Amino acid sequence: MRVERVAKTHIHSARPERADFAWALLGALACSALACRAAYAYVDPSVVTYTIQAVAGVAVALGAVLGVVVRRSRRFIFKVFHIDENANKAKDPQVHRMEAPGANARAKADEEARELARALAEGRPAKRLGWPTRFLRALLASAFLIFTLLVFCPLEVVAASSGSLLFGFFDITSLVVLMGVVLTLALVFAISFVRGRAFDVVLTLVVAIGICGYVQALFMNASLPDADGQHLDLAKHLDITIVSTLVWAAIICAFLVFNAKRTAPSRALVLSLSAALLVVQGVSMVGIAQEEQAELDAEVASAGGTVAMTTYGINEVGREANVVVFVLDMFDTRVLDEAMADDPSIFDDYTGFTWYRNSTGSLIPTAHAIPYLITGVMPEHGESYEDYSTRRYEESTLLDDIQSQGFEMTFYSDSLNEVALEPYGENLVPVEAHRVDGEALWPLLAKVGLYRDGPWILKPLFWFYTNQLNKTTADNYVMDDAGYLATLREEGLSFSKNASKAYRFIHLHGDHWPYVMSKEGELVSEDESSQLEQAEGSILMVGEYLQELKRLGIYDQTTVIVTSDHGEWYIAEAPLERPSTPILLVKPAETPEEAAEPLEISEAPTGHVDLPATIIDAVGGDSTAYGTTVQEVEEGPRDRYYWMTTYYPEGDYHSWDEYVINGDSQDIGNWHLTGEEIVYK
Repeated sequence: MRVERVAKTHIHSARPERADFAWALLGALACSALACRAAYAYVDPSVVTYTIQAVAGVAVALGAVLGVVVRRSRRFIFKVFHIDENANKAKDPQVHRMEAPGANARAKADEEARELARALAEGRPAKRLGWPTRFLRALLASAFLIFTLLVFCPLEVVAASSGSLLFGFFDITSLVVLMGVVLTLALVFAISFVRGRAFDVVLTLVVAIGICGYVQALFMNASLPDADGQHLDLAKHLDITIVSTLVWAAIICAFLVFNAKRTAPSRALVLSLSAALLVVQGVSMVGIAQEEQAELDAEVASAGGTVAMTTYGINEVGREANVVVFVLDMFDTRVLDEAMADDPSIFDDYTGFTWYRNSTGSLIPTAHAIPYLITGVMPEHGESYEDYSTRRYEESTLLDDIQSQGFEMTFYSDSLNEVALEPYGENLVPVEAHRVDGEALWPLLAKVGLYRDGPWILKPLFWFYTNQLNKTTADNYVMDDAGYLATLREEGLSFSKNASKAYRFIHLHGDHWPYVMSKEGELVSEDESSQLEQAEGSILMVGEYLQELKRLGIYDQTTVIVTSDHGEWYIAEAPLERPSTPILLVKPAETPEEAAEPLEISEAPTGHVDLPATIIDAVGGDSTAYGTTVQEVEEGPRDRYYWMTTYYPEGDYHSWDEYVINGDSQDIGNWHLTGEEIVYK
């Protein structure tokens, strides 16, 4: 500061001869300013100390005031609500003088200490529960058990099985939820009137069973077979049956033991698990509902609504011409050989027919084979499963060519895309929702839940098959051979009032398991029939249809094809060890003399590959665009192709593996893999 004042004085009062010196001094000052160091302030430590002490003092004072407020408020609240903060607490006895010799007093103190130690080890004793509390706890536990097994599970199964069921997720939602609520309330009232320790045991058992079912569905159902009618043989699943039984026993025992040892924590645990798993499953169900709604909206947008496959026209024929295709599910040529040997007379009604023994199929299983028989479109090398599944309906010309010949078409099967076929099938009609028989359906849906979520050792008790569920629909065609034959016998065939020409595609149960039809075509229990007897009953059923055609006088001008979607079906994890060949019997429209001839047998190498041309020829169209008809195939060498579904459990995927068959299809030595494969999950 002093230098600055001197400089200014010199600048303004200096004589001229001193100007150079002044300018030099000013420049030096400017340069020194550029290079000056930062200045640091200094605070005396005593000031900081006094500040900290002051702040701490204020904090202590405020804390003391708040502490007083909290303690007084706490005492006031406890007093108002009659809360005893020392309840259920172990307290030290009051101090007292020990008089000599004091032995009894010391023994008493020791015993009190031991009692206190035992009480502390056992935890806080569980308090007795009044009925309202028991009701609420039972409500949570019962809702968890019932909704896990009998609500969420059936809804999940139905949502995942839309391709094989004739009703959908939303068709059963209200029914399943209503029954779940009713069963939950019934279980709640039953449990809530149990008192004391028995209530805790029952409540723990209910929750433990629910958790076992939840764990079963998540981790122990990987090898559970489809509900396609085949009986569940536990001998083939022995390892998982043992594991499942042990896991169930371990979970239940662990919960019961924990409840016996630590009742109060056990109560909290079972209620917490029940609430948490209910929320988890509920959120999952909301997601499934959203997906189902999106699919339903897409279906409505494309077809104007959901489509029902009704029984309209199933027993009606045209006066002028007819083509009738019977598909008897899983009927293998080997079984037909056995039926012929057992009772040759069952083919007496099959006049004018030719049985093509050397036949082959197209694809296996039903979900793939039936669409081929409708569309005539086979997979191409290198394409994906998804592309083929869409293309087979979009690119098929078979149905257009049948329709162009003036034939009324109807389709009856559980393995078709009704939306794609709705423009062709007169029996396919839009509906807002499928009607189901709730009284008949609910017990079956309960079996569905218990079958999936129950332990393996009990699964045979809840066995069911898909067709049982489908039979509860009120507006859909259902594959029920005995029921169909009973209707045919009662009503017979009649002429259609709407069409003079008719094309009928009728998919029936055939000799597919379960075996519930006798050789006379009557519905029987499973222990009263066999595959051979059911096969003979199927042959009889079609034979009675043929009798009706003869009664109406249109047998000669009717083409009838009797085949199956595929032959013997089994899950393959390796190349085929035995052939799978569908039956194939054909009677073309012919003269009365030809139609009266007995059944003939041909060894011509034909099969499903020739059915599109055969059908187009039968309706009067140009069959050359589809290849050869079965009648045009001559005996001799011929390559035929077949896509077999192979299952790879380690990779959790399926594939179609292509075979080429040349020679007798009954000889597995004539089946060879081509190396072509289409992979899908």
